Amino acid sequence: MNTYLDCIPCFLRQALEAARAATDDQDIHRRVLNSVAEMIPQLPLDVTPPEIAQRIYRLTYQIIGNNDPYREAKHLANQKMLALYPELKQAVANSADPLLTACKLAIAGNSIDLATGSSSDDIDSIVRSAPTMPLATSDYPEFRRSIERSSHVLYLGDNAGEIVFDRILIEELHRERCLEISFVVRERPIINDVTRLDAIFVGLDRVASIVSSGSDAPATILSQCSPQILRLYHWADTIIAKGQGNYESLSGEQSNIFFFLKAKCPVVARLLGVNIGDAILKGIAGHRD
Repeated sequence: MNTYLDCIPCFLRQALEAARAATDDQDIHRRVLNSVAEMIPQLPLDVTPPEIAQRIYRLTYQIIGNNDPYREAKHLANQKMLALYPELKQAVANSADPLLTACKLAIAGNSIDLATGSSSDDIDSIVRSAPTMPLATSDYPEFRRSIERSSHVLYLGDNAGEIVFDRILIEELHRERCLEISFVVRERPIINDVTRLDAIFVGLDRVASIVSSGSDAPATILSQCSPQILRLYHWADTIIAKGQGNYESLSGEQSNIFFFLKAKCPVVARLLGVNIGDAILKGIAGHRD
């Protein structure tokens, strides 16, 4: 999807929040806002929002002198979600359809997103209600059928914290079928997006091959991805794309992609025909036989 004018105020908010995460110095906060504001007239609207966000975060990090202002927040989110792991595994095991419950947990975990102003503070109640959470858009039957005929799954990760729920879904996929699963992380820190260190911390390396996208974009921008990722992308039988950023960057593709996300902004909610906060499991055309 292209960038909308409605996205511009969100970019400014994200820049300010990143600056505040790094320092209490209001002069630096003002410098960040002024610098981002100067960028706005030159921002192209015919590219995806994550591509714009990448430029804005690079500039912000340069000004604040910190290339990972959310490091501590990410670590705390990973720890907090790992503490819930045994309870969530039990909820999946006890459910009538463990794979569906694991899918819902993975989507519920997408609530942890510092770019949209959320936090992990209230995630306990969210994930505990996940097994009965309605899906505003549900292509789950198509997803299950796709997994049943797959050998290799490419799993495009999103945020720290929620990757614990990704691990639970991956473990359930392995229980359903013998699969080779590659889990994609960011090359360098950006916002609270998952990096290799985050993935290893929560044990994802035990259930999937961890591979870097080759980019620090807060989504999967195919033109920026490494040759390895592009090979995996075209080879995979099923692609799982977590989060709103991956929906923004890949919704126009014709591959066998299933998007797992919460709709977090008015633009994306409108495009999906849902309400803000709704849970989405949406497939797109391009199924591979």
